[in-house]
Amino acid sequence: MTSAAPLPRRQVEAGSSDFPVVFVDPADAELTWEWDDMHMPSALAPLAAEYVRTLCGGFNDRYRIFGFPQRLKGEVFNGYGYVALRFDGAPEEKEEIERRWVETRRRRIETTGDWWRDEALPRLKALYDLIASVDVDGLDGGALADAWDVAWEAALEAWKIHFVAILGPYQVMDDLADLYAEVFPDAPPGEAVRLTQGQGDDLFAVEVDTEVLLAAAEAAPAVVAGLRTGERTTRDALLTLDGGPGFVESLDTFLSMHGHLGQANEDFLGPSWIEDPASFLVEFGKRLGRPAVRASRRRERLRAEADALADAFRARLAADRPDDLARFEHLLLRAREIGPLTEGHNYWIDRMAQSRLRQFTVRIGSRLVREGSIEAPDDVFYLDRADVRVALMAPRDLRALVVEQKSIHERQRAFRPPRTIGAAPTGAPVGDRFDGARIVSDDANLLRGTGGSAGIVRGPARVVQGAAEFDRIQPGDIVVCPSSNPSWVPIFAIAGGLVTDTGGVLSHAAVVAREYGLPAVVGTGDGTSKITDGRTIEIDGTLGTVRLL
Repeated sequence: MTSAAPLPRRQVEAGSSDFPVVFVDPADAELTWEWDDMHMPSALAPLAAEYVRTLCGGFNDRYRIFGFPQRLKGEVFNGYGYVALRFDGAPEEKEEIERRWVETRRRRIETTGDWWRDEALPRLKALYDLIASVDVDGLDGGALADAWDVAWEAALEAWKIHFVAILGPYQVMDDLADLYAEVFPDAPPGEAVRLTQGQGDDLFAVEVDTEVLLAAAEAAPAVVAGLRTGERTTRDALLTLDGGPGFVESLDTFLSMHGHLGQANEDFLGPSWIEDPASFLVEFGKRLGRPAVRASRRRERLRAEADALADAFRARLAADRPDDLARFEHLLLRAREIGPLTEGHNYWIDRMAQSRLRQFTVRIGSRLVREGSIEAPDDVFYLDRADVRVALMAPRDLRALVVEQKSIHERQRAFRPPRTIGAAPTGAPVGDRFDGARIVSDDANLLRGTGGSAGIVRGPARVVQGAAEFDRIQPGDIVVCPSSNPSWVPIFAIAGGLVTDTGGVLSHAAVVAREYGLPAVVGTGDGTSKITDGRTIEIDGTLGTVRLL
């Protein structure tokens, strides 16, 4: 082994509180960069930053495929993820190109269902198998370095599929909601999207399989007692309990299906349930012994509510708007077919690609530990992708570099990043149904957002930033967080309500909340900073209000 000084790095401006930014490409300073606090609400370690650049790289393949002159650029400044859209066409062409892009997305409505089932899912599974099949211990350094690159390219390919997959689903939901708003202009924003509730199979499967696991636990009183303590427990500890081996077998089956969930956002540092079963079991234990509506009954109710909304819409159009009625029926059919992919893609790509690549990365970290390059497997996340490749090819001492990067990361976590950097935004901010509009309230005790999931509920606020704080959430708490995704489903099963800083009616938080019948207000902008942990609040998931009591 050789000892080496830290590898050359990008310029880092981490010591100043005014968030200095260095643009490597001067043209980037002419773009408006927006902090993506929905997906990356906290500072990212170096390898997590590399992962963000990878997923943003996947965004642009759809523009290449369909021949459009725009690119989404993703970059990490001072540890925080920002995105900017660059338009490469002539300015006078922009409006026409935007119209053509909408039409391209509409054409995808008709083909997405078959494409997702017959092409996308098999391709995704092959990519994940490729990552998992790498013989980390058996390959020599050069071959493993090449496999390291191949695994990251496989993740990039998964994200390319992601951004093609969402074209049709989000467009059909927008078209359906636009038509609904035309007919019912006074309806709350979240009403139209309820037409497709109760259709998502992926989240339904998670809940059904959780019910099977609950039954396995409740058949073993010693297991129930062990899981209801609220303390983290291990798989090995469960095996020692009376009835434990049978429960662990059921747990392994559950994790083999859904263990890729568990990361609160796109931070590569966060482990999934398969890596850290204790994080899942703490939340699972809170459901034991509590009465609950079965997933099948809840789905029946959600579908009945959706059908009632659809019937009311038909009644309004039946007399004198036959063309609009026919259009509604077609949109509703397609929306119920592919609309659930507005969340299903997160299950299969956002969460699964991250989990598979992260598991592989930890295995690489274990090898670097054995070779003396780093102290602990998770130290690999404080290296750049290139650092890891070099260390695999020729082991070297990177411990000083890890210490330096951990220190920088810790300082960056205290930053308050600006909403935008670079060129000033033009015009007033316009939120869509995914991102949502940020609504300012002049009442200090009232926050305004978007009604993401109907219902009024009052309870104690539990302010959490991510999965590491889930253990503080108790049944009936109103969860207040930056954003959420399918990894939060154990929390949704016990929470009284949800408030997020980010998102609109088609955000991951809103879609998942509706599938759980959980009242939710999304896109409050600063709920996590204005709501004090433990304070009693009342939320109205229809009107989009949060009242501090």
